[in-house]
Amino acid sequence: MISFRKLTGGVVIGWASTLLSIAVGLYMSPFLIHHLGEVGYGVWVLVQSTVSYMYLLDLGLRTTVVRFSAEAHARGDHAEVSNVVSAALWVRMWTAAALMVVAAALALLLPHIFRISVEYRIAAQMALLISATTLSSTLVFSVFSAVLSSLGRYDLLGSLDLTRTALTGFGLVPIILHGYGLVAMASWQLTVILAINLLTVYFCFRVYPQLKCHFRRPESVILRSLWSLSVYVLILNGAGQLILYTDNIVVGAFVAAAAVSYYGVAGKMVEYVRQIAIAILVYVMPLASSFRARNQFDRLQRLHLRGTQAVLLVTYPVVITLLLRGSTLLRLWIGATFSDEATRILQVLIIAASLMLANASVNPVALAMDRQKVLSLVTLGEGAANLILSIILVHRIGVLGVAIGTLIPTFITSVLIWPRYLCRLLQMPLWEFAVKGWFTPIAAMLPFAGATYWAQLHWPPAKLLGFALQTGALVPLVLAGALIVFWKDVPTVWRLLTQRRAAAVASGT
Repeated sequence: MISFRKLTGGVVIGWASTLLSIAVGLYMSPFLIHHLGEVGYGVWVLVQSTVSYMYLLDLGLRTTVVRFSAEAHARGDHAEVSNVVSAALWVRMWTAAALMVVAAALALLLPHIFRISVEYRIAAQMALLISATTLSSTLVFSVFSAVLSSLGRYDLLGSLDLTRTALTGFGLVPIILHGYGLVAMASWQLTVILAINLLTVYFCFRVYPQLKCHFRRPESVILRSLWSLSVYVLILNGAGQLILYTDNIVVGAFVAAAAVSYYGVAGKMVEYVRQIAIAILVYVMPLASSFRARNQFDRLQRLHLRGTQAVLLVTYPVVITLLLRGSTLLRLWIGATFSDEATRILQVLIIAASLMLANASVNPVALAMDRQKVLSLVTLGEGAANLILSIILVHRIGVLGVAIGTLIPTFITSVLIWPRYLCRLLQMPLWEFAVKGWFTPIAAMLPFAGATYWAQLHWPPAKLLGFALQTGALVPLVLAGALIVFWKDVPTVWRLLTQRRAAAVASGT
């Protein structure tokens, strides 16, 4: 069982890692664009997006290992944990080899798939092979990070991720300043990831000395057990790849590598918002699984409602800022020309993100309630629609059409499907969830939204630091709005936090 201290440490380190990742990204994007050029940065984004698709060869095993290992460890069955981990390692060895074969084929086809200028072709091919090697390493060693996750060691995982983010991001700065390009960047990433992966293995065996691994072919019954869950997680992951990384591929294939720079930066901003939501929801699935096991549907309802409220209260200030002041941010951050090209893309994508965030708790709650089949198939349909619409609209509207191709299916699933499905699953009135889960947090955002709109019209900052200070000065309006709207909940939340802390201290955890 996770102690209060380890849980708190995991939350703090997890948030630190998320914030550092966002800070590094905000610094590195304009840095890379200015030093590599729009074409060079676009090629780098294309390489990374192409390699990201290969993560489908994860086969959903990491989630499966977490679930099976956690259950077996809770029973004290260390032999079963060892068998599950060994089976996953055996499968991962073969998938890593298959990934490298696929990467070699893609490297040969890369100049024919995307519109990459001649001077970048060889560098792009080599960078793709090195990045694929990095992913192969991660696929194999992530089995051990899954074990740490099943043991609740989020503090260790967060620390390793924090180290990886810092080394990967800031280590690229001297490489670029000394005139090295895509191949050196990919090589540095490989070096850092290998080091972090080896540390993960070390900590895994130190924390769990009962774990014993073997590399012989696993029994078929174990493989069938793993596959029974991982097949749906695989579909879900594949659909997620379609939704998150299809757009850059479509832009690179049908427009140009330089256009990927504009779309990639806008998409990166949305990805930062998504990272914040993930940091909030990381503990929802374990809690939901516990409530479902006890048939506590009333607590599941509250978890879904409170999880949605928490996500909106934390992420919507960022959404509002990007929607209303995104053009100013891009102009100060990267440049006026870049802002002109990327602002409309950012606005469309952030609207799609706002709809997705309103249903952010769907994934963990549905997985905890063993509804992964419906979840994966609907998400797959959304991803396929995203791809098809993006290809159709890019020919008619250009790069903006790709963003609209993302918005339309997101609207259908987030507004018309998921709210009704999950409320019916949890036996919760849809109107109650809409009012309390959506409209109440949005009402809390109104003072901040009004002030942000006023600032965009009447308070133009001269530098990026000024923009950051202005935004920070408006944040208290978010807190004020939340206190006004949720004033009845403040004493309850404070009492629960105080009681849990006192209980943890009394128990010595």
